[in-house]
Amino acid sequence: MAVAYDAITESVQLIQSGHLHPVSRLSRRRRFAPMAVDVAGDVAVTLFARRGVGCVLSETWVLSKHGASWHLLGGGGASAEDDLLSPRPTRLPAALRLPETADTEIDLGLVAVDGSGGVHDDQGGADRWPWSGRWIRYVVLRTSADVESLTLDNRTVVVPWHGRVVLASTKRRSPRVIVNGQHGAVLGEVRPFERRR
Repeated sequence: MAVAYDAITESVQLIQSGHLHPVSRLSRRRRFAPMAVDVAGDVAVTLFARRGVGCVLSETWVLSKHGASWHLLGGGGASAEDDLLSPRPTRLPAALRLPETADTEIDLGLVAVDGSGGVHDDQGGADRWPWSGRWIRYVVLRTSADVESLTLDNRTVVVPWHGRVVLASTKRRSPRVIVNGQHGAVLGEVRPFERRR
């Protein structure tokens, strides 16, 4: 495993394989680990843990497919807890119960919004109008051990060992996200792309 990582190369590899291998912690030899991926047609979002100087970073990357190749559009990152790669808890702590999930009819200990963002995609065009193209939004959700998968827009995203999931959307309307438990049992529904005022 290389010491540093190239965001686009590792993201494309993760998109193509779709496989996540559990990593318990980062070290001087293992400085990054893929955590999550969501592919929505010609759009993808990846999530990585990276060892920084004295801290662990959570980095999200947004990619768009133009023709046969993936292009990195942007992303974001922030410092994270040292237990970023630890197995998820059976119930999320009360401090994580953000307002974005407070008015839904789901148990607040199951899922919480952990971050969000978006980038503009001109879809490889050289259009002179800055408002042309599309907006790609993403959310990072943190889930408890009771959540096995999330379903939106006719695709299902399996929750990895650490409980963090990225979801992508290019729709103007906020998609409903179905929260699934064991054996596909529906635990509830959230709308994490909607902003609460």
